Amino acid sequence: MAVLLTAMVAGTASGGTPALPRPGRPVPGPGAAKSEEARGARPAPASDASVEVRLLSKHRPSRLRLDGPRSLEVVASRDVLLVDGRAVPQPLRLEAGRWRVRGRGLDRRYEGSLSLRAREGELGLVATLALEAYVAAVTASETEVGTPFEALRAQAITARSYVLASGRRHEDARACDLTHCQVLRGEGLARHLDRSRDAARSTQGVVLRLADGTIALAPFHASCGGHTAGPVAVFGAPDLTGAAAVPDRCPASPWRVVVSRALVTAAATQALGGPAQAVDLLLERDASGTVVRVVDRASGRDARGDAFFRALGARAGWDRIRSARFSLAFGGDQVLLEGQGHGHGVGLCQAGASLLARQGQTAEQLLAHYFPHAVPLRPRDN
Repeated sequence: MAVLLTAMVAGTASGGTPALPRPGRPVPGPGAAKSEEARGARPAPASDASVEVRLLSKHRPSRLRLDGPRSLEVVASRDVLLVDGRAVPQPLRLEAGRWRVRGRGLDRRYEGSLSLRAREGELGLVATLALEAYVAAVTASETEVGTPFEALRAQAITARSYVLASGRRHEDARACDLTHCQVLRGEGLARHLDRSRDAARSTQGVVLRLADGTIALAPFHASCGGHTAGPVAVFGAPDLTGAAAVPDRCPASPWRVVVSRALVTAAATQALGGPAQAVDLLLERDASGTVVRVVDRASGRDARGDAFFRALGARAGWDRIRSARFSLAFGGDQVLLEGQGHGHGVGLCQAGASLLARQGQTAEQLLAHYFPHAVPLRPRDN
């Protein structure tokens, strides 16, 4: 029987990386990680049978209660794994089944096999999930309740393509449950999870493929603000996404935040790889308004806008620096950032896809809009 992730979350601490403000948000290490892969060599494709997912690393648990085929209390005592108070060999592998995982501020349910180990007083937890169950759970986690069904189908195809194209992204697992890979919370209404499962089932096996037949490293984001960004401009060449910069009916989603000049200076110094002053920065944009290049006029050094965006978000908070579509206005020791959208702006725009789906567009039409250089294909069509 296929491994299935129930993923009902209760009492989970809010926030995430970056602050988990909403699905498809900007990515820290991956606004870093996704973009680093998009501009690097193509990784080996993942297995199409199951996905190993690193769980709960943001919470850094030292003690968990597991209830399922059996019940046990697991504790990390430095590098020693204790089960019900007794040291056991590592990793501890638990059979497939329905598991309830509870810890401080955590109460989650998974159906799959689990693996645990202790390291420096923290528990490392990895679940092995069936691919299609993983896709359904990611679709539920990365979308809002009430998302139209055709937009859910488009999200499922995008999520499936991304995980299969991205290869193994962690030492102990193919993916994690954070925005570094794809959010896997299962939080929300059971009906939304059921609809996401239906969306995954109705698109089972379908992936976006590039002209050379490889699976597209298909990204997505919460809101483009009216125009998606070009993948090469944001991530660099070669383009592995199949996406393009296209006008969209997504709402503007304006945002503004005031930060210190010192914060902007520190972010610029990190992105540019050397000392820089905020006032010396020149921001270059693409047709969508996304900052694609930042230049230090004093030294001549330059960096990708994505790197500057990530450095700003890491310091100011990802719920505040919501996109790479922004301007800077200086006033004394403070800087006003005004922007639009939410996320890196490349690929599937979740807000725009929902709007277009409500207007009658199918998942296939949505994908053709956001990924004009890729085609959704079932395995038998390959």
